Amino acid sequence: MTPIPEPDIRAELDRILASKGFATAGRISKLLRYVVDKTLTGETDQLKEYAVGIEVFERDDKYDPRLDSIVRVEAGRLRTKLEEYYNGEGAGSPIRINLPRGGYSAQFDRQETHALHAPQAPQAPQAPQAPQAPQAPIRSRATVPLAAVLLIVIGAMVFWLGSRDRSARPDLRPTAAVLPFEANMIGGDNSNYSALITEAVTSELARLGTISVASYTSAMQFEGQRRPMSEIAAALKSAYVVEASVDDEASEILVVARIVDAGTDRKMWVSDYRGARDDVRGIGARIAFDVSAAILERERTAR
Repeated sequence: MTPIPEPDIRAELDRILASKGFATAGRISKLLRYVVDKTLTGETDQLKEYAVGIEVFERDDKYDPRLDSIVRVEAGRLRTKLEEYYNGEGAGSPIRINLPRGGYSAQFDRQETHALHAPQAPQAPQAPQAPQAPQAPIRSRATVPLAAVLLIVIGAMVFWLGSRDRSARPDLRPTAAVLPFEANMIGGDNSNYSALITEAVTSELARLGTISVASYTSAMQFEGQRRPMSEIAAALKSAYVVEASVDDEASEILVVARIVDAGTDRKMWVSDYRGARDDVRGIGARIAFDVSAAILERERTAR
């Protein structure tokens, strides 16, 4: 296959970054441009998780990919956004830019495009045919037996569907609830920020689908309340409870997230997250990803 010229790839990159799904997605747009540039310049050996975390997401030299999953989370969001783009605005693009799973090198492919409304060659006029005498309908001998067989099959299907066990399958996923985060930032509306980041974590956990998470509305009823964790967990029908505090730290915010095992009323996991104050969704996605992994690992080891 003929290699795709670099100017064509960069033109496709510009189209993607100008699309609705990417125009306001600063972080994943920056990630996409970075991986495309490195791939085009032959520097794919630099596309490692640690390097991407520092170069794209401005992590410091203390960055540890094992504790901070921002690159994996944002790469997953980028793959989803690219899929949405090529299923929508970019469906007719001649070039497709992908980020294959298992790495951070970009992949460039040609898309098959089909010409729309292509002019058709004029057809030669057909000679008029002489009218034919109407024929009497011929009834097949198999018509009656075939109809009887169809009635029997339909009846059997109705009986089978009616006799099926319609009870819902039990949800065997671990259960968790995200309590309202406690915001202690200087200035601003702490209550509103708490609600935003709590909702972001809850929504991302629901989107991941690996655990059954209590609804945001149900959990928010416990905002500001000091009640036993076992009582809260029972009310929300959750085996695990996620809580966190949000504080200012220089020009960023620091979120300290914790998971409490409601059965023992003991903290089983704690992790710190730093990020820009306006990056609520990004921080929420990182927390949700790690919370899900920690709960699943706890369930696995407990078996």
